[in-house]
Amino acid sequence: MSDQYILSITIVSLLGLFIWGKFRYDALASGALVTLIILGVIPSNQAFDGFAHPAVITVALVLIISQGLKNSGLTGLVGKIIGGRSFTKFQFLISLLLIAAILSSFINNIGALAILLPITLNICQKMDWHPSRFLMPLAFACILGGMNTTIGTPPNIIISEYKSTISSAGFNFFDFSYVGLVITLLSIVFIAIIGNKFIQLRENSNSGSALIDLKGYLFEVSVNEDSSAIGMTLSAFKKEAGEDTEVIGIVSESGGVKKVKNNLRIKPDQILVIKTPPDEIGTILDVFGFSIPEELHSFKDEDLEEIEAMITPGSRLIGRKYDFFLKLAYEELNLLGLWRKGARYRTRLTRETFRAGDVLLLGVRDLDEEDVTNKIKHLGLMPLRQRELQTIPSRSRLLKGLVFFTTSIILVALNVLPTSAAFLLCVLGFARIKIIDSNFYRDIDWPIIIMLAAMIPIGTALQTTGLSDVISSNISLYASDMSLFWLLFLILVITMATTDIINNAATAVIMAPISAGIAIELGYAIEPFLMVVAVGASCAFLTPIGHQCNTVIMGPGNYKFTDYWRLGLPLDLLIITVSIPMILFVWT
Repeated sequence: MSDQYILSITIVSLLGLFIWGKFRYDALASGALVTLIILGVIPSNQAFDGFAHPAVITVALVLIISQGLKNSGLTGLVGKIIGGRSFTKFQFLISLLLIAAILSSFINNIGALAILLPITLNICQKMDWHPSRFLMPLAFACILGGMNTTIGTPPNIIISEYKSTISSAGFNFFDFSYVGLVITLLSIVFIAIIGNKFIQLRENSNSGSALIDLKGYLFEVSVNEDSSAIGMTLSAFKKEAGEDTEVIGIVSESGGVKKVKNNLRIKPDQILVIKTPPDEIGTILDVFGFSIPEELHSFKDEDLEEIEAMITPGSRLIGRKYDFFLKLAYEELNLLGLWRKGARYRTRLTRETFRAGDVLLLGVRDLDEEDVTNKIKHLGLMPLRQRELQTIPSRSRLLKGLVFFTTSIILVALNVLPTSAAFLLCVLGFARIKIIDSNFYRDIDWPIIIMLAAMIPIGTALQTTGLSDVISSNISLYASDMSLFWLLFLILVITMATTDIINNAATAVIMAPISAGIAIELGYAIEPFLMVVAVGASCAFLTPIGHQCNTVIMGPGNYKFTDYWRLGLPLDLLIITVSIPMILFVWT
């Protein structure tokens, strides 16, 4: 069996598993890499070349820098800018999208969203606005802003570094801006004026107080021996507790959750799984004589303050269970309840595997705000409910942080230093002024790094085995009669479709050598072909799984899977219409 055949089967299988979504991207990419090494397609001495690749190093440094800017007080500054003004809905939306696009041009997309999401939810609550109207546009603006610079999104970093391997140099820092900035501004105007009207607004989150579907919170409660609910049927309990509260299951001896019928009577020492708003749980415990099981709740009730926090895509909790949470948060945080969109509750909280997008209701001891913030950050959580917008902790640190970051950008833009070297200097500067600490490695989204490091040797194998040439030759043969416009259109649509179902970095790694091969085969310059891949790989607007930003806002926005294409499809069509003429104008 030829190397090309083996590589083809591996890549197709990998893409299929990516689409299936049952396994982690980093595990799948690593597994594919190991398979190709064992089968001799990739030499063993090249297995870890991806970890030394400038694109991987740059992505890791951008993640650290993004966290450093947040630590410097950038979140508070943005909160002051947005929260300190009186806006109409339209003014707030357009301001939010512009700020999101600017931030994500220079820090990673998910970092920009992490800064703006709590602020947006807070303002929606204060103004009694529907958060769903703002959160999908916010996520899309964060994705769009990444198109504007080399470091804005991993696909741009990958495309630039790939170009440097097959030509004299990569793209300059602002080369992506010529097309990306036009796309971003027109898309923001479209979303603010027309596109946001396509968003589905549901009745169960029609006010600012419903930041997420609070009725979907799940709690475990123990029935005390003196409980007034003993002997009640579940239907009677629901009538007494209110229509927002219901028992959805009983914990069995094996630890599973059994479905229940309304005529079932409550018995002492049972552990009930109830669904109720978090604001009601305290009353239910007091009135009916219930308690939170000790394995979940070791604090005194009067010592607790509740915080809602979402598990971000880079959280250490993903794929872990309660015992891991306990190791990291014991004696400071308790897990009281869990919200998960669209998922049935089939096992105990202590056995549940955490996922990105889960919202945890945490009980917090009487700790100062900084300790709580550090603990939540350590866990990779994003607070959803904040009493007040954050203040700027230190104007001096913020100014110094911005100076270091701006200097690194200038060094890159003037080609004084490679991107990775300039950003390493920036990270060292951040460490010097202590806006990143000795645990800065936790700020790196390691699954993305591992996946990218594994995919790069696979992408290289596309070239060394000649598979990319075969694919490019076949496409070129089919498209030889096409004009350059329609050829770019074809590549753009394929890239867009791919990035909606697999990671955008993986999309760029696979599509870059193929598109460049087509250009070389047909005698065109490679720049417009690579640029169209960069644009297409950033257009993950049709599904919640295409981009981390889309995943994160699915819960707080109360969106369904099918909601994304309502806004995403018209936006994709707009980008196709705008981007190809711009690419032809700038790069041909």
